[in-house]
Amino acid sequence: VIRNSSGVDFTHYKQTTIRRRVLRRLAILKLEKIVDYLNYLKQNKPEQDILFQDLLIPVTTFFRNPKIFENVCKTIFRELIKNKSAVNPLRIWVAGCSTGEEAYSIAMCLYEYLSDKISTIKIQIFATDISEKSIAKARAGLYRKRELEGVTDSRLQQFFTKTDGSYQLKKIIRDMCVFACHNFLKDPPFAKMDLISCRNTLIYMEPFLQKKA
Repeated sequence: VIRNSSGVDFTHYKQTTIRRRVLRRLAILKLEKIVDYLNYLKQNKPEQDILFQDLLIPVTTFFRNPKIFENVCKTIFRELIKNKSAVNPLRIWVAGCSTGEEAYSIAMCLYEYLSDKISTIKIQIFATDISEKSIAKARAGLYRKRELEGVTDSRLQQFFTKTDGSYQLKKIIRDMCVFACHNFLKDPPFAKMDLISCRNTLIYMEPFLQKKA
């Protein structure tokens, strides 16, 4: 049903995760049998959309696993920017970016690393996801305080503007990122990338899909 409605095949996603998500919907709807839920799902388009979004597991945070970011900043960036300039851009792809936190975290790290040299290098961070809903939120760059758990006070002050009780990434960071809907398992890949981050998605896939990716 979900494959027909969304065009996305979850067959080789981790089945334990799929089961947990389906059981969660059963509990919310107070249904006891899976067959009852299947019938409800077939007749209810909004529920198909809800389950689809749930199966995508839109769970991500700023600076998820901080040690990874420390390592990237200390070792990877140095190698990546060696021959980069305003005409030879640094190209990064965040595949499966969800609501954008990972892409913006990389952008902030790059800004900190390059410091006053930031204007001498063109940076293109392509961030993609199959969820239009997630991409819309990512483009806005607007987050509630509880979504900024991994952001230090100094970064919050430097890179965010408080607006109506939420926090928005400043334009200088947002302009480094280009968000788009894209399914990397079947759509043509982005070319000539210096770094690809797909940490938010591979963990939910079985080996078959990981190899395909």
